[in-house]
Amino acid sequence: MSMKVNSNMSLKVLYKFLGDEERHTCQLTYEQYKNFRKLPIMRECIIVKRNQDELEGYKEEMQKAINLAEENSTHILKLSQIVK
Repeated sequence: MSMKVNSNMSLKVLYKFLGDEERHTCQLTYEQYKNFRKLPIMRECIIVKRNQDELEGYKEEMQKAINLAEENSTHILKLSQIVK
């Protein structure tokens, strides 16, 4: 299952430049983050927090997938036995 990323969602990003001992944080969109992390001077660049509404959407989507898997567990079990 692939999760869609809202390119306008706000992300809290932790970053560190080459030669800099201090880490910094900023708010970026996902598109900005993708470009920011590719900078040649970038030593570290990670997402530390996503927008809470986006996370709630992911939780709901994951719960639906879990529920569907539970309903079809015998079918999934049969498929896994075929693959062995």
